[in-house]
Amino acid sequence: MAGRLKSTSQFPQGPPGFFILAILLNCVTLGMFQPCDHTPFLLQALDDGIFVFFAGEMVMKMVALGVIGHNGYLGDTWNRLDFFIVIVGMLEYSLDGHNVSLSAIRTVRVLRPLRAINRVPSMRILVTLLLDTLPMLGNVLALCFFVFFIFGIVGVQLWAGLLRNRCFMGEDVKTGYYQPDGTDDHPFICSMERENGMLRCTDVPRRRVSGTSCFLDAEEAGPEMGLKVDEAASCVNWYRYYNECRAGEVNPHKGAINFDNIGYAWIAIFQVITLEGWVDIMYYVMDAHSFYNFIYFIFLIIVGSFFMINLCLVVIATQFSETKQREHALMKSEQRARQLHQSASTLASDSQPGSCYEEIIRYVAHLGRKAWRRMSRCFSQTRTNFHCACMCQHHHHHPQHHHGVRNGDGGSGFNYPFISPLLSLPDATALDHKRLVAKEAVDRLPQLAAAEHGEREVSEPTKALCKRYWAVLQTKLELIVGSRYFSRGIMIAILINTLSMGIEYHEQPKELTDILEISNMVFTSLFSLEMVLKLMALGLFGYIKNPYNGFDSIIVIISVWELSGDAEGGLSVLRTFRLLRVLKLVRFLPALRRQLVVLMKTMDNVATFCMLLMLFIFIFSILGMHLFGCKFGLLQDSGDTFPDRKNFDSLLWATVTVFQILTQEDWNGVLYNGMASTTPLAALYFVALMTFGNYVLFNLLVAILVEGFQAEGDANRSETDEEGQSLSFEDEEKLRELYAAGNVNVHSFTRSHTLRAQLRQMNHAVRMCSFFFFQSLCKKVKKILEPYEPQWCLEHEEWSLYVFAPHNRLRLWCQRVIGHKMFDHVILLFIFLNCITIALERPDIPSNSMERVFLSLSNYIFTVIFVGEMMIKVVAMGLYFGNGVYLQSSWNVLDGVLVFVSMVDILVSIASAGGNRILGILRVLRLLRTLRPLRVISRAPGLKLVVETLITSLRPIGNIVLICCAFFIVFGILGVQLFKGKFFYCDGLDVSKIMNKTQCLGAGYRWVRRKYNFDNLGQALMSLFVLSCKDGWVSIMYDGLDAVAVDRQPIRNNNPWMLLFFISFLLIVSFFVLNMFVGVVVENFHKCRQQQEEEEARMREEKRQKRTEKRRRRAQEKPYYADYSPLRRSIHTVCTSHYLDLFITIIIFTNLLTMSMEHYNQPRYFEEILKYCNYVFTVVFVIEAILKLIAFGLRRFFKERWNQLDLAIVLLSIMGIALEEIDLNASLPINPTIIRIMRVLRITRVLKLLKMATGMRALLDTVMQALPQVGNLGLLFMLLFFIYAALGVELFGKLECSDENPCEGLSRHATFDNFGMAFLTLFRVSTGDNWNGIMKDTLRECRPQERHCLTYLPLISPIYFVTFVLTAQFVLVNVVVAVLMKHLEESNKEALLDELEEKKEREEMREREEMRKWEETNRRLSTASLGGDPAPNHRTHAVSPQRQLRPATQMLPLSSRLPRGVFRLQLLR
Repeated sequence: MAGRLKSTSQFPQGPPGFFILAILLNCVTLGMFQPCDHTPFLLQALDDGIFVFFAGEMVMKMVALGVIGHNGYLGDTWNRLDFFIVIVGMLEYSLDGHNVSLSAIRTVRVLRPLRAINRVPSMRILVTLLLDTLPMLGNVLALCFFVFFIFGIVGVQLWAGLLRNRCFMGEDVKTGYYQPDGTDDHPFICSMERENGMLRCTDVPRRRVSGTSCFLDAEEAGPEMGLKVDEAASCVNWYRYYNECRAGEVNPHKGAINFDNIGYAWIAIFQVITLEGWVDIMYYVMDAHSFYNFIYFIFLIIVGSFFMINLCLVVIATQFSETKQREHALMKSEQRARQLHQSASTLASDSQPGSCYEEIIRYVAHLGRKAWRRMSRCFSQTRTNFHCACMCQHHHHHPQHHHGVRNGDGGSGFNYPFISPLLSLPDATALDHKRLVAKEAVDRLPQLAAAEHGEREVSEPTKALCKRYWAVLQTKLELIVGSRYFSRGIMIAILINTLSMGIEYHEQPKELTDILEISNMVFTSLFSLEMVLKLMALGLFGYIKNPYNGFDSIIVIISVWELSGDAEGGLSVLRTFRLLRVLKLVRFLPALRRQLVVLMKTMDNVATFCMLLMLFIFIFSILGMHLFGCKFGLLQDSGDTFPDRKNFDSLLWATVTVFQILTQEDWNGVLYNGMASTTPLAALYFVALMTFGNYVLFNLLVAILVEGFQAEGDANRSETDEEGQSLSFEDEEKLRELYAAGNVNVHSFTRSHTLRAQLRQMNHAVRMCSFFFFQSLCKKVKKILEPYEPQWCLEHEEWSLYVFAPHNRLRLWCQRVIGHKMFDHVILLFIFLNCITIALERPDIPSNSMERVFLSLSNYIFTVIFVGEMMIKVVAMGLYFGNGVYLQSSWNVLDGVLVFVSMVDILVSIASAGGNRILGILRVLRLLRTLRPLRVISRAPGLKLVVETLITSLRPIGNIVLICCAFFIVFGILGVQLFKGKFFYCDGLDVSKIMNKTQCLGAGYRWVRRKYNFDNLGQALMSLFVLSCKDGWVSIMYDGLDAVAVDRQPIRNNNPWMLLFFISFLLIVSFFVLNMFVGVVVENFHKCRQQQEEEEARMREEKRQKRTEKRRRRAQEKPYYADYSPLRRSIHTVCTSHYLDLFITIIIFTNLLTMSMEHYNQPRYFEEILKYCNYVFTVVFVIEAILKLIAFGLRRFFKERWNQLDLAIVLLSIMGIALEEIDLNASLPINPTIIRIMRVLRITRVLKLLKMATGMRALLDTVMQALPQVGNLGLLFMLLFFIYAALGVELFGKLECSDENPCEGLSRHATFDNFGMAFLTLFRVSTGDNWNGIMKDTLRECRPQERHCLTYLPLISPIYFVTFVLTAQFVLVNVVVAVLMKHLEESNKEALLDELEEKKEREEMREREEMRKWEETNRRLSTASLGGDPAPNHRTHAVSPQRQLRPATQMLPLSSRLPRGVFRLQLLR
């Protein structure tokens, strides 16, 4: 019995269905939990039954396997998880009636679905892989904690209690503090007198009543008015009396955001690292403390987000590819073993199997043929019985007839299509012959038919004639369907159809609707015709053998169904399936097909990942329902609570909320609600959800895609070879054209592989031609003009500009100038100076001011300098004709264009000095002036390399962009179909009773369209781009859920089914397709850096050899401490011992704890304790530094970096203590900020921990190695930011926020007023925090009275922001990932090599030591025997010969190098 149980318990082999069923049932019961109501009795009973089942399963397994031991029940990790869940369940049941709070125990129930992982093998493999990454991820997390500690302690030291600052009225009026809008949602945080914050209480705005500002003082108000004066004409500005800034009771966002202690500081830091809502925290701190606090936050984001979070991804991706390779190798070896054991049957042939789809089709076709043969056999037998006499009568006609047919068509019957594959043709004559036969057959078919009808005896039967007719027709159709023109025609039809679907818009005229309906019918007919032709040409199985044809047929069937449904007045849902026609384009674009192949290959892993993700979301949703169900409510004015839109009240909304948190959009709002409605510990739930979901699970998806691209890149060559083995229709068509043209030697095509090779060469040549098209265009023009070139020009081609001869003195001088090493440096200096003047530009500089004159003058000077530089280069090198001329380099072309634009700019500005006619051109030219910093690239080699790498990866990135565009267009057109005209709402004071547009306008309110809508394809694509960036997608989703119909007021959650549209778009595009960017950039970056890597590898090898040599030398030398005195020697032993390092590590940890214990409003005695702790730690560090100085000496002490750091820490600590004591005794007035900074600098002690943590240090080494390249990337970032900031100042510098134009993203902190603020705003945009709000503000439409509004902003603004976000978020950040990934792989290899070398060295040292001992023994023996000292001699000889022999035999490999005689002699001694 137990044995049988044991066999059923080994689930990986094949899990019994009822276990999975029980788990699914359990998931259903968990999901039906209602946090707002009581649990139904039936549900409780079902839950109890499932618990009993799992408890029974556990007991049975324990009986079968035993409880403990290696093969016992608890020996398996998954069994331990099951055991834990069951035991906690038992605990819950046993405590049920004892008035104990069970909420904590009940939450463990949510772990029950985890049992599913063990039962699904592919999911278990993925989870095991994640567990494999844990050691490396542990190091990353330790590094993250390290960063958190440092930044957290700095935050507490600098800003504890500052975010409580509010503006109160004076002591005489006992009222509350100033609250903008009467709420604490956006608090007014002021700066005290001693701080340098951006907000003072004097900045409190005037009170407004009915839109009018109040100007009266309290004294001017009449006594009868009292405090409640609400008339606009004579109201009192009570806000001016909020003039005292002091600490209040509450912190921002319901107390969730502050730096009062280390816990809250960590929550704030975590929020900053997730890049959601981080600017709010920064702005609060800037208001309360100092503008320059932005440095802290930018530094935290660069270290935390761009490095740490990407390190998580890099570690998972590296580990994933290693594990995958290991599994792949294992699979290959198993396959090989299986092949060896297999008999040489027909099944185990060498032919490679096709895809799974092809194999299934082949098998179905085989079954079909088999069934057809059987049916025809039965049919023929019955026919034979029926027509026996008839068959006998006509028997003598048949042999002659068949013989005649065979002779007529040259040995190939008409039963099969007569055009066999072209490769089998021996020569062109056979082909011509076959064409002739086909033509004759087609011409003769009507006659044959007539003759057959007329005289039955002479002609062949009707069946054979039909076969002939069908064969010829099929051949012709095959030629048509396979032709290049047919496929191009279909491609054009798809493009036009996509265009016709895309031009639908809200409020379109009826004529357009009718035209679109007719065009839809035409295109549906066209695609149906294509399908019918292909079916006739290829046969059913030949048609569906290609998966693309299967896809086409499904679309055609749905389209026809939709047309018939429309005629009956229904099936509007099927209209959306038309959109899938867009995806048909993919089959015509081979480069795109490659990307799709990668997608398809990773599909199995991605499907498993999706299961894991669903399980994860499900568990966290149910946990959320248990923790926060029915607790997120907004208190209305009427006193009722209105549930927040982001809630955990049901499984649906809990899932949506968890998904929203995983997209990082507005998750901080949910965090604030959770902390306010329960306890601050609720933050742990959200941090766990973000960490495991975002930084582990989603990085696993990216790892799957990256690995797919890398594996596909490696297998690319072999695949192209395989592809070459089968000719496509296009290739055949090309061959036919070549035959027809008669240009090709036919006999060269007798061998098929030669033919394929030539075809591949042709294709390659075509691709190369298209690639070099632009480069060769100029040369073609040159060649065309060559015959008409005058003789004089031909003779003077070597002359620069046909003026300066090669030996002209001016030209030689110019060549010397540009060849001088300082020339480029001087030009770089001028470019930097020009950048400074560009940065100083602002739109609001008065035209006659000194600043404007200076900037204009400097612009003229720089233009003259750059024109001069260009002219010198042109004179020295030549402009266009000849070798090595100026315009041959693309960087010089860029320089030339910028110089030309500058000259035109100056000419236009001089011309427009009189009037304002050409101000538009002037503005455009001024915008182009901001591109001048691009000239830096060609003069900085590292930067040039990065840019060239990015340019080479543009083509594959373009392919991804095309795939994205296809999905965007599909979802865009679908969005237009679903939501056009529905994204309007009524804007007014009380709209609760308003139902439609008419009522809204009747009430005097405005009927407003939302900024992001789906009224036409352009607007839909813009909205989808915002969705794909995951910033602000939740508000668009809510608008979609609330939409009712055209001209109807939205109703909250009107159609929850629309969630499918938004969430499927996010999953497919945001998480899946956009993450392919990472894969492509990483793969291309590695490809482009191969040459550079070889150089780097060579340098690393040299460095390693030098290091090894140095170690060897050091091992052979006498140690430096050999001559130390005993006391110093003992100190040295202490300093080099492992125990000292351990003791110092414990001290640092304790110090870290004491530093993190500091908090706001801490008691006086606690401060004293911390102060004395600091003294103790400082003394310990001072003693350590002194001991090390004594042990190593000055020179050796300062040689090591860690010792330098130790000394710096000691000096800083002593200085800090001294300053604090001076300040306490008030002997000198010291700025408190200096003391605060000194206290902050104590944190440098934490850096000493890195000396001990080797894993963390390895990761840091990786980052340090990657820094030079990341530095180049940083320069590129700076350049990008500089150009966009300067452009932003020109475009949006005059945008203002007011009551008429309220802003959603722009504010006094985020503006384009000047270059510095524009730079900071762009940094915010690059992190993706509310960038769509900023873009909304720039999309405003101009009103008649506005002076500074630019009419073309709604057109330029989306281009500006979309290009910036694409470049910054998708491309450059991914290059950082690529750099880190490469360096981590290299550092792993290097660490492995170092480990092997150290091992080898240790062995060598051990051998040398044994050799030395052995030689010493020999020496003692020889001296004893020669000296004749009897006692020692006697003692020495007392050692047994076996013991003497032992060291010698141990050293045999080394001793065997000695001559045999010498070795024997030594042994005999």
